[in-house]
Amino acid sequence: MSPYMSLETWHDFDGKKLTQLALLTGVALLWCHSIGVLLYSLFFSPLRRIPGPFLARATRWWEYIKVVNGDSHREYVRLHEKYGPIVRIGPNRYSFTLPQAVKKIYELGGKFEKSQYYSPLLSPDPATQHIFPMLDNERHKDRRRKISALYTMSTMVSYENAVDKLNEVCIRKIHQFAEERRLIDIPHWMQYYAFDVIGEITFNESFKMMENEGDTTGMISGIREANDFLAYAGVVPNVLPWFARLATLLGKTSNARMIVGYTWKQINKYRDMNVHSTKETKKYDTFLNKVLTMEAAGSIGNPNILDACSSNITAGSDTTAISLSSCLYYLYTNPDKLKKLRDEIDTMAADGRISDPVTFREAQGMTYLQAVIKEALRLHPAVGTMLARVVPKGGMELEGHYFPEGTEVGANAWPLHYNKDIYGPDPQAFRPERWIGDEKTSLMESMMFALAGDDKGDTTAGA
Repeated sequence: MSPYMSLETWHDFDGKKLTQLALLTGVALLWCHSIGVLLYSLFFSPLRRIPGPFLARATRWWEYIKVVNGDSHREYVRLHEKYGPIVRIGPNRYSFTLPQAVKKIYELGGKFEKSQYYSPLLSPDPATQHIFPMLDNERHKDRRRKISALYTMSTMVSYENAVDKLNEVCIRKIHQFAEERRLIDIPHWMQYYAFDVIGEITFNESFKMMENEGDTTGMISGIREANDFLAYAGVVPNVLPWFARLATLLGKTSNARMIVGYTWKQINKYRDMNVHSTKETKKYDTFLNKVLTMEAAGSIGNPNILDACSSNITAGSDTTAISLSSCLYYLYTNPDKLKKLRDEIDTMAADGRISDPVTFREAQGMTYLQAVIKEALRLHPAVGTMLARVVPKGGMELEGHYFPEGTEVGANAWPLHYNKDIYGPDPQAFRPERWIGDEKTSLMESMMFALAGDDKGDTTAGA
């Protein structure tokens, strides 16, 4: 009897059975791979003694489930409280809360490069890649150098009038809600405020979300979708091609694309406005105007313009809204701290040390206000995932453990900010006073990952 199928038999072996066979084969291969990874992790890995959840030794899907459920940030805190300062969160992923290790991993100009966590956001064309997901340190450094002038403190202060304008809108609307005895969803309102401010300083055109009392642009849902996509796909980047194919088959399109479309629309509109400039249009000095001035000088090109402007929207809106909401939440759930802040404001106003509206430089001199902001950012950092780095070629020793090259290491802001060795015995408490007059404040500030900044000290590009 021939060991090969006849043509007739092959025809009988229909497509449904082939699909079932392919699925079973795929499942079997994944199972065998997971078992192999688990056995290596348990018995042969040089890092086998580092503790963590048992399933995390075999698969990244443990972490994926936690991220999808929306509680990975608190799970990280729980794991570090249970296991200590180094925790395994995946077959080749380790989370740190040790200050020296964290400083080394995220050192400005260091050897650790970004992990494949960022790959879902990478453009196939290196010339058009956004700075946020760039994996190569040298290319990232070059891009950052080109746009760093846009993020200096003096540049930020130049947008103060635009912020004051939107502050007036915000206060007017809140007074209106109070007079009409209407409830207000503070986190949503802070997001409207953040979007309007960023639109105004970037393009001289707010999104008018506060005036409209909602998002009529679809921007918020687009950014939320992009953030979810990065958080989910970044944990299991190897399956990204499968996600993309499935989305295509299901006819799914991304709302996040509208961010790029809107940004290009504003860029072209601004260019046209400059060509047909009037006395009215000449008075505006927006972020985009500064970017186009740099383009005219030949220091940046088209991809850099899109990168810089879209970064303001994508990286600035959500983090700003979360941070503002956090400040308000902790102040109003701690009336004694709120009173102390109000007393500082009243005293400085009576002494003529602050104006109305308060300027940025004046606010910098308000000791208790600055402590409140830092404490709120510490207790509720805007980013809840670990932004991993890859151990460089040749491997590296961290805190007495040798980590082979290719190992993913990093810090999550949540367990770092709740570390008793850094922030004292009461990290769960909202206590702004911990930031005032203590010799440990320099260590505390160096471990602040509230906005998940890139290399420590880099303000140009998020994570």
